[in-house]
Amino acid sequence: MKLPQIPFYKKYSLIFKAIAAGGLLGLLYAVISDAGSGYEYLRLLPGTLIGISIGFIIITFEKSLIAFNKYSFIGAMLLKALIYSINILLFLLFFVVIFAEVLGHLSYREALDKYIHERLFGDFIFSLGASIFLILFLEISSLLNSRFFYNYFTGRYHRPMQEERIFMFVDVKSSTTLAEQLGDIRYSSLLQDLFNDFTDAIMASRAEIYQYAGDEIILTWKKGAGLKEQRCLYCFYLLKQRIIQKQAYYLKTYDIVPKFKAGMHVGTAVTTWVGKVKKEIVYHGDLLNTTSRIQCKCNDFNHDFVISEALKQLFPQDLPVTYRHQGEILLRGKANPMKLYTVDFNF
Repeated sequence: MKLPQIPFYKKYSLIFKAIAAGGLLGLLYAVISDAGSGYEYLRLLPGTLIGISIGFIIITFEKSLIAFNKYSFIGAMLLKALIYSINILLFLLFFVVIFAEVLGHLSYREALDKYIHERLFGDFIFSLGASIFLILFLEISSLLNSRFFYNYFTGRYHRPMQEERIFMFVDVKSSTTLAEQLGDIRYSSLLQDLFNDFTDAIMASRAEIYQYAGDEIILTWKKGAGLKEQRCLYCFYLLKQRIIQKQAYYLKTYDIVPKFKAGMHVGTAVTTWVGKVKKEIVYHGDLLNTTSRIQCKCNDFNHDFVISEALKQLFPQDLPVTYRHQGEILLRGKANPMKLYTVDFNF
Protein backbone atom coordinates (compact mmCIF):
# COMPACT_ATOMS: atom_id res chain seq x y z
CA MET A 1 0.00 0.00 0.00
CA LYS A 2 1.46 3.33 -1.10
CA LEU A 3 0.44 6.55 0.59
CA PRO A 4 0.06 9.73 -1.47
CA GLN A 5 3.27 11.71 -1.89
CA ILE A 6 3.87 15.40 -2.56
CA PRO A 7 4.39 15.82 -6.33
CA PHE A 8 7.86 17.03 -7.30
CA TYR A 9 6.49 20.14 -9.00
CA LYS A 10 4.47 21.09 -5.88
CA LYS A 11 7.28 20.42 -3.45
CA TYR A 12 9.57 22.83 -5.27
CA SER A 13 6.97 25.07 -6.87
CA LEU A 14 8.19 28.24 -5.12
CA ILE A 15 11.72 27.60 -6.36
CA PHE A 16 10.47 27.19 -9.92
CA LYS A 17 8.34 30.32 -9.65
CA ALA A 18 11.19 32.41 -8.24
CA ILE A 19 13.66 31.23 -10.89
CA ALA A 20 11.16 31.78 -13.71
CA ALA A 21 10.22 35.25 -12.47
CA GLY A 22 13.89 36.13 -11.98
CA GLY A 23 14.76 34.90 -15.47
CA LEU A 24 12.00 37.02 -17.02
CA LEU A 25 13.16 40.08 -15.08
CA GLY A 26 16.74 39.53 -16.22
CA LEU A 27 15.65 39.09 -19.82
CA LEU A 28 13.56 42.25 -19.66
CA TYR A 29 16.49 44.16 -18.18
CA ALA A 30 18.80 42.93 -20.95
CA VAL A 31 16.28 44.02 -23.61
CA ILE A 32 15.66 47.54 -22.33
CA SER A 33 19.27 48.27 -21.33
CA ASP A 34 22.62 47.77 -22.99
CA ALA A 35 23.59 45.02 -20.58
CA GLY A 36 25.36 42.29 -22.52
CA SER A 37 25.77 44.49 -25.59
CA GLY A 38 29.41 43.47 -25.82
CA TYR A 39 28.55 39.82 -26.27
CA GLU A 40 26.97 40.10 -29.76
CA TYR A 41 24.60 37.19 -30.33
CA LEU A 42 24.73 36.26 -26.65
CA ARG A 43 23.69 39.71 -25.42
CA LEU A 44 20.44 38.42 -23.84
CA LEU A 45 22.11 35.45 -22.17
CA PRO A 46 23.96 37.28 -19.36
CA GLY A 47 20.84 39.16 -18.26
CA THR A 48 18.74 35.98 -18.28
CA LEU A 49 21.32 33.98 -16.32
CA ILE A 50 21.71 36.81 -13.84
CA GLY A 51 17.93 37.02 -13.41
CA ILE A 52 17.73 33.28 -12.77
CA SER A 53 20.50 33.63 -10.21
CA ILE A 54 18.59 36.45 -8.52
CA GLY A 55 15.52 34.23 -8.21
CA PHE A 56 17.60 31.36 -6.86
CA ILE A 57 19.37 33.58 -4.33
CA ILE A 58 16.12 35.03 -3.06
CA ILE A 59 14.30 31.71 -2.64
CA THR A 60 17.36 30.28 -0.85
CA PHE A 61 17.65 33.21 1.55
CA GLU A 62 13.88 33.39 2.16
CA LYS A 63 14.03 30.15 4.14
CA SER A 64 17.14 31.08 6.10
CA LEU A 65 15.92 34.60 6.96
CA ILE A 66 12.57 33.49 8.33
CA ALA A 67 13.48 35.13 11.67
CA PHE A 68 13.00 38.51 9.95
CA ASN A 69 9.25 37.83 9.91
CA LYS A 70 9.05 39.11 13.49
CA TYR A 71 9.53 42.62 12.09
CA SER A 72 6.91 44.57 10.16
CA PHE A 73 6.44 43.41 6.58
CA ILE A 74 7.86 46.65 5.15
CA GLY A 75 10.88 46.57 7.45
CA ALA A 76 11.58 42.90 6.81
CA MET A 77 11.15 43.34 3.06
CA LEU A 78 13.60 46.27 2.85
CA LEU A 79 16.16 44.57 5.07
CA LYS A 80 15.99 41.33 3.10
CA ALA A 81 16.06 43.20 -0.23
CA LEU A 82 19.29 44.94 0.85
CA ILE A 83 20.89 41.63 1.82
CA TYR A 84 19.75 40.03 -1.43
CA SER A 85 21.07 42.96 -3.48
CA ILE A 86 24.56 42.70 -1.97
CA ASN A 87 24.65 38.96 -2.69
CA ILE A 88 23.32 39.53 -6.19
CA LEU A 89 26.13 42.01 -6.86
CA LEU A 90 28.64 39.38 -5.80
CA PHE A 91 27.03 37.01 -8.30
CA LEU A 92 27.18 39.71 -10.97
CA LEU A 93 30.89 40.20 -10.38
CA PHE A 94 31.32 36.44 -10.65
CA PHE A 95 29.46 36.39 -13.97
CA VAL A 96 31.56 39.27 -15.29
CA VAL A 97 34.70 37.23 -14.63
CA ILE A 98 33.20 34.07 -16.16
CA PHE A 99 32.03 35.80 -19.35
CA ALA A 100 35.35 37.63 -19.67
CA GLU A 101 37.20 34.32 -19.49
CA VAL A 102 34.80 32.47 -21.83
CA LEU A 103 34.57 35.14 -24.52
CA GLY A 104 38.13 36.41 -24.15
CA HIS A 105 37.49 40.00 -25.25
CA LEU A 106 39.00 41.43 -22.07
CA SER A 107 41.05 40.15 -19.18
CA TYR A 108 39.04 39.57 -16.04
CA ARG A 109 40.75 42.55 -14.37
CA GLU A 110 39.80 44.84 -17.25
CA ALA A 111 36.26 43.44 -17.29
CA LEU A 112 35.85 43.98 -13.55
CA ASP A 113 37.22 47.52 -13.71
CA LYS A 114 34.92 48.39 -16.61
CA TYR A 115 31.90 46.85 -14.91
CA ILE A 116 32.51 48.62 -11.58
CA HIS A 117 32.86 52.02 -13.24
CA GLU A 118 30.06 51.68 -15.80
CA ARG A 119 27.38 49.34 -14.47
CA LEU A 120 27.76 48.59 -10.76
CA PHE A 121 25.44 51.32 -9.43
CA GLY A 122 22.75 50.74 -12.06
CA ASP A 123 22.80 46.98 -11.47
CA PHE A 124 22.57 47.54 -7.71
CA ILE A 125 19.43 49.63 -8.18
CA PHE A 126 17.99 46.97 -10.50
CA SER A 127 18.88 44.21 -8.04
CA LEU A 128 17.21 46.11 -5.21
CA GLY A 129 14.04 46.64 -7.27
CA ALA A 130 14.03 43.03 -8.51
CA SER A 131 14.45 41.76 -4.94
CA ILE A 132 11.50 43.81 -3.70
CA PHE A 133 9.40 42.62 -6.65
CA LEU A 134 10.25 38.95 -6.07
CA ILE A 135 9.63 39.18 -2.31
CA LEU A 136 6.18 40.64 -3.04
CA PHE A 137 5.62 38.00 -5.75
CA LEU A 138 6.44 35.14 -3.36
CA GLU A 139 4.27 36.66 -0.62
CA ILE A 140 1.28 37.01 -2.96
CA SER A 141 1.85 33.45 -4.24
CA SER A 142 1.56 32.16 -0.68
CA LEU A 143 -1.67 34.12 -0.12
CA LEU A 144 -3.33 33.21 -3.41
CA ASN A 145 -2.59 29.80 -4.87
CA SER A 146 -2.20 29.06 -8.56
CA ARG A 147 -5.74 27.71 -8.83
CA PHE A 148 -7.04 31.12 -7.77
CA PHE A 149 -5.20 32.89 -10.59
CA TYR A 150 -6.08 30.21 -13.14
CA ASN A 151 -9.78 30.20 -12.29
CA TYR A 152 -9.93 33.99 -12.20
CA PHE A 153 -8.19 34.70 -15.49
CA THR A 154 -9.93 31.88 -17.38
CA GLY A 155 -13.34 33.03 -16.17
CA ARG A 156 -14.11 29.69 -14.53
CA TYR A 157 -16.85 29.93 -11.88
CA HIS A 158 -17.81 33.48 -12.88
CA ARG A 159 -21.18 31.84 -13.34
CA PRO A 160 -22.36 29.28 -10.75
CA MET A 161 -21.39 25.70 -11.66
CA GLN A 162 -22.46 22.41 -10.15
CA GLU A 163 -19.61 20.05 -9.30
CA GLU A 164 -19.24 16.67 -7.68
CA ARG A 165 -16.97 17.33 -4.71
CA ILE A 166 -15.64 15.78 -1.54
CA PHE A 167 -15.41 17.89 1.61
CA MET A 168 -13.54 17.25 4.84
CA PHE A 169 -14.08 19.39 7.94
CA VAL A 170 -11.11 19.13 10.34
CA ASP A 171 -11.64 20.59 13.81
CA VAL A 172 -9.41 20.83 16.91
CA LYS A 173 -10.70 18.75 19.83
CA SER A 174 -11.52 20.46 23.13
CA SER A 175 -10.76 23.84 21.60
CA THR A 176 -12.49 25.84 24.35
CA THR A 177 -10.56 24.03 27.08
CA LEU A 178 -7.28 24.49 25.23
CA ALA A 179 -7.94 28.21 24.73
CA GLU A 180 -8.61 28.64 28.46
CA GLN A 181 -5.56 26.57 29.37
CA LEU A 182 -3.10 28.30 27.03
CA GLY A 183 -4.58 31.78 26.78
CA ASP A 184 -5.64 33.45 23.55
CA ILE A 185 -2.14 34.31 22.28
CA ARG A 186 -0.56 30.89 22.88
CA TYR A 187 -3.65 29.12 21.56
CA SER A 188 -3.51 31.20 18.40
CA SER A 189 0.17 30.29 18.07
CA LEU A 190 -0.74 26.62 18.52
CA LEU A 191 -3.28 26.82 15.70
CA GLN A 192 -0.72 28.55 13.50
CA ASP A 193 1.81 25.74 14.10
CA LEU A 194 -0.84 23.05 13.64
CA PHE A 195 -2.12 24.36 10.32
CA ASN A 196 1.45 24.91 9.11
CA ASP A 197 2.31 21.31 10.00
CA PHE A 198 -0.74 20.12 8.04
CA THR A 199 0.77 21.53 4.84
CA ASP A 200 2.70 18.47 3.63
CA ALA A 201 -0.29 16.15 4.16
CA ILE A 202 -2.59 18.55 2.33
CA MET A 203 -0.18 18.86 -0.59
CA ALA A 204 0.39 15.10 -0.77
CA SER A 205 -3.35 14.39 -0.88
CA ARG A 206 -3.88 17.16 -3.50
CA ALA A 207 -6.51 18.81 -1.30
CA GLU A 208 -7.63 22.38 -1.81
CA ILE A 209 -7.88 24.52 1.32
CA TYR A 210 -11.29 26.13 1.15
CA GLN A 211 -11.30 28.03 4.43
CA TYR A 212 -9.67 28.46 7.81
CA ALA A 213 -12.62 29.00 10.12
CA GLY A 214 -11.38 29.67 13.65
CA ASP A 215 -9.94 26.37 14.87
CA GLU A 216 -11.31 24.49 11.86
CA ILE A 217 -9.86 23.91 8.42
CA ILE A 218 -12.09 22.93 5.50
CA LEU A 219 -10.54 20.82 2.73
CA THR A 220 -12.09 19.91 -0.59
CA TRP A 221 -11.35 17.83 -3.67
CA LYS A 222 -13.04 17.41 -6.99
CA LYS A 223 -14.55 13.94 -6.78
CA GLY A 224 -12.19 12.31 -9.27
CA ALA A 225 -9.05 13.86 -7.78
CA GLY A 226 -10.03 12.93 -4.22
CA LEU A 227 -10.85 9.32 -5.05
CA LYS A 228 -7.70 8.74 -7.11
CA GLU A 229 -5.36 6.62 -4.98
CA GLN A 230 -7.89 7.21 -2.16
CA ARG A 231 -6.19 10.55 -1.50
CA CYS A 232 -9.06 12.06 0.48
CA LEU A 233 -9.24 9.01 2.78
CA TYR A 234 -5.50 8.85 3.45
CA CYS A 235 -5.34 12.60 3.96
CA PHE A 236 -6.58 12.23 7.53
CA TYR A 237 -3.98 9.53 8.25
CA LEU A 238 -1.22 11.78 6.89
CA LEU A 239 -2.45 14.68 9.04
CA LYS A 240 -2.27 12.51 12.17
CA GLN A 241 1.16 11.12 11.30
CA ARG A 242 2.57 14.60 10.84
CA ILE A 243 1.43 15.68 14.31
CA ILE A 244 2.78 12.47 15.84
CA GLN A 245 6.16 13.32 14.26
CA LYS A 246 5.99 16.80 15.84
CA GLN A 247 4.64 15.75 19.24
CA ALA A 248 7.97 16.45 21.00
CA TYR A 249 7.83 20.04 19.72
CA TYR A 250 4.23 20.52 20.91
CA LEU A 251 4.96 19.07 24.33
CA LYS A 252 8.01 21.31 24.72
CA THR A 253 6.26 24.45 23.45
CA TYR A 254 2.67 24.04 24.69
CA ASP A 255 2.78 21.09 27.17
CA ILE A 256 0.13 19.33 25.07
CA VAL A 257 -0.18 17.49 21.77
CA PRO A 258 -3.21 18.83 19.86
CA LYS A 259 -5.84 16.35 18.76
CA PHE A 260 -8.38 16.83 16.04
CA LYS A 261 -11.41 15.21 14.47
CA ALA A 262 -12.81 15.16 10.95
CA GLY A 263 -15.99 14.42 9.02
CA MET A 264 -16.06 13.69 5.29
CA HIS A 265 -18.83 13.45 2.71
CA VAL A 266 -19.32 13.51 -1.06
CA GLY A 267 -22.03 15.18 -3.12
CA THR A 268 -22.94 18.07 -5.35
CA ALA A 269 -21.90 21.64 -4.57
CA VAL A 270 -22.40 24.89 -6.46
CA THR A 271 -19.12 26.71 -7.06
CA THR A 272 -19.00 30.41 -7.90
CA TRP A 273 -17.17 33.70 -7.40
CA VAL A 274 -18.61 36.23 -4.96
CA GLY A 275 -17.68 39.73 -3.86
CA LYS A 276 -16.37 42.93 -5.42
CA VAL A 277 -14.19 44.44 -2.71
CA LYS A 278 -12.78 40.99 -1.86
CA LYS A 279 -13.21 38.31 -4.50
CA GLU A 280 -13.41 34.72 -3.38
CA ILE A 281 -14.48 31.32 -4.71
CA VAL A 282 -17.24 29.89 -2.51
CA TYR A 283 -19.20 26.66 -2.38
CA HIS A 284 -22.93 26.55 -1.74
CA GLY A 285 -25.26 23.68 -1.09
CA ASP A 286 -26.38 21.06 1.39
CA LEU A 287 -23.10 19.16 0.98
CA LEU A 288 -21.21 21.54 3.24
CA ASN A 289 -23.87 21.62 5.95
CA THR A 290 -24.09 17.82 5.94
CA THR A 291 -20.31 17.39 6.18
CA SER A 292 -20.22 19.77 9.13
CA ARG A 293 -22.97 17.78 10.88
CA ILE A 294 -21.07 14.53 10.22
CA GLN A 295 -17.96 15.98 11.84
CA CYS A 296 -20.00 16.93 14.90
CA LYS A 297 -20.86 13.24 15.37
CA CYS A 298 -17.23 12.44 16.19
CA ASN A 299 -17.90 13.35 19.82
CA ASP A 300 -21.02 11.13 20.00
CA PHE A 301 -19.12 8.17 18.52
CA ASN A 302 -16.00 8.87 20.61
CA HIS A 303 -13.94 8.70 17.43
CA ASP A 304 -11.82 11.15 15.44
CA PHE A 305 -12.83 10.29 11.86
CA VAL A 306 -16.36 9.77 10.53
CA ILE A 307 -17.50 9.42 6.91
CA SER A 308 -20.81 8.94 5.14
CA GLU A 309 -21.94 5.70 3.50
CA ALA A 310 -22.13 7.51 0.14
CA LEU A 311 -18.39 8.11 0.33
CA LYS A 312 -17.50 4.70 1.79
CA GLN A 313 -19.11 2.94 -1.18
CA LEU A 314 -16.77 4.72 -3.58
CA PHE A 315 -13.61 3.20 -2.05
CA PRO A 316 -12.23 -0.25 -2.97
CA GLN A 317 -13.10 -3.00 -0.50
CA ASP A 318 -9.55 -4.31 -0.07
CA LEU A 319 -8.07 -1.23 1.61
CA PRO A 320 -6.19 -1.60 4.94
CA VAL A 321 -9.02 0.24 6.65
CA THR A 322 -11.68 -0.82 9.16
CA TYR A 323 -15.13 0.77 8.91
CA ARG A 324 -17.55 0.50 11.80
CA HIS A 325 -21.19 1.14 11.07
CA GLN A 326 -22.69 3.55 13.61
CA GLY A 327 -26.28 3.10 12.50
CA GLU A 328 -28.69 5.33 10.65
CA ILE A 329 -28.25 8.75 12.18
CA LEU A 330 -30.66 11.65 11.83
CA LEU A 331 -28.47 14.69 11.42
CA ARG A 332 -29.67 18.10 12.56
CA GLY A 333 -31.51 19.83 9.70
CA LYS A 334 -31.90 16.63 7.65
CA ALA A 335 -35.25 15.04 6.88
CA ASN A 336 -33.88 11.51 6.37
CA PRO A 337 -31.32 9.57 8.44
CA MET A 338 -27.86 8.79 7.04
CA LYS A 339 -25.61 5.77 7.52
CA LEU A 340 -22.34 6.86 9.08
CA TYR A 341 -19.07 4.99 9.64
CA THR A 342 -16.02 5.51 11.82
CA VAL A 343 -12.70 4.85 10.14
CA ASP A 344 -9.57 3.14 11.54
CA PHE A 345 -6.34 2.63 9.56
CA ASN A 346 -4.68 -0.77 9.88
CA PHE A 347 -1.04 0.25 9.33
